[in-house]
Amino acid sequence: MNARLVRAISFSLCLAAGVAALVYAAHPASATSSVTLASGSDGSRSTIPVTINGQRASCTLDTGTSVILVSSAVAAAAGLNARAGTFEVAPDGHTYVDRQTQIERFGVAGSTLHNVPALISSNLGGQSALCGYDFFTHFPTLIDRQHRQVTLFPTASHLAHMHCITVNLTPHVPLATVEINGTWLDHVVLDSGMAGGGALWDGVRSKLRQPLVADANYVTMPAAIREGLACGAVASVRYAPGSPSSAMPICTEPQRPDGYNGIIETNLDTVRAMAVDYPHHHVCFDVAGYAAPPSGHVQRALPRDAWARFNYFRPPKRR
Repeated sequence: MNARLVRAISFSLCLAAGVAALVYAAHPASATSSVTLASGSDGSRSTIPVTINGQRASCTLDTGTSVILVSSAVAAAAGLNARAGTFEVAPDGHTYVDRQTQIERFGVAGSTLHNVPALISSNLGGQSALCGYDFFTHFPTLIDRQHRQVTLFPTASHLAHMHCITVNLTPHVPLATVEINGTWLDHVVLDSGMAGGGALWDGVRSKLRQPLVADANYVTMPAAIREGLACGAVASVRYAPGSPSSAMPICTEPQRPDGYNGIIETNLDTVRAMAVDYPHHHVCFDVAGYAAPPSGHVQRALPRDAWARFNYFRPPKRR
């Protein structure tokens, strides 16, 4: 379960920003040509095939991680050298020690990057990896969940009918201003690697024009209460003006989640496709064809939809 829902929100990593300058495309001529490939899925998350030093891996497209992460199995097969350790805070609330490394050859769809900084994650299993900031910086990406396709270097026509918003990439994750329960909140992370909802800081919860709606069937464990966490609420979330809102399970915390006002998932039923254009500081959403719910209506969230980071705080469902 943990391996399937792994998240790597390691925003405090000590990887210097200048290291990214070491990464370069081996085939720059191909960088302007769109290429579409079939995508896989890990729950609601999209995956693509990549090679790491010639070894095949399945990479989850994850805007919530500031680096590329690989499993220990992939690292061993690819001959990656482990260097200094760093910390990764995973969705299950535990902290893992990962090892810094460098990928000599990172391949995807016929293109190759060299000398890519990465982490060997102790919380990833099998032949898996997470494609984070360095991937999206070099490969503007259109994730078409409806058709199970991923397009690298999408053209303007691909994005013509999408709602695009400007994001701040200073921390190597996309910070955006999104609408939650009728209030636009800034410094919220858009996370394509998260499943089941999001987290909100108590410091901005009081700013919401409409209070969060509680799910009466959600039971929080005493351990969560002792840590000040509150799960089982539902919010109405909108990524861009004019787009339909979506119901989302929300956990709230007394401390800012990973140092930001909030973190929310992007893999919702109302989002047919998502474009990640880091070179232009844009994230775009295709919500055409989905009707907005009636004003004031919020779908009831089932307990199984709660964000995985807090699942271990809840007792098993009674049958």
